Amino acid sequence: MTMLYTVGLAAFAVLSVYLLIKLLAAPIKGLVKFLLHAGSGLLFLVILDFVGGFFDFYIPLAWPSLLAACIGGPPGVALLALYHLLWG
Repeated sequence: MTMLYTVGLAAFAVLSVYLLIKLLAAPIKGLVKFLLHAGSGLLFLVILDFVGGFFDFYIPLAWPSLLAACIGGPPGVALLALYHLLWG
């Protein structure tokens, strides 16, 4: 009876760890995707600000532009640049 109990407990532990990893994989994958998207947006904003300095085109690195870069990623920075060109 003890051997059967041990095998059952080990099977339950393995199944529990598998289910825990399966449940946590989706939110962690989404978080990593968001962080990569935000990082690429910030990098794009810094590159645009650096290159734009040669052409007298500046996007101020203030909270609204940083939020647009983080939330929107590179398309958000492109829209921010378009906004700055048209109404800036």
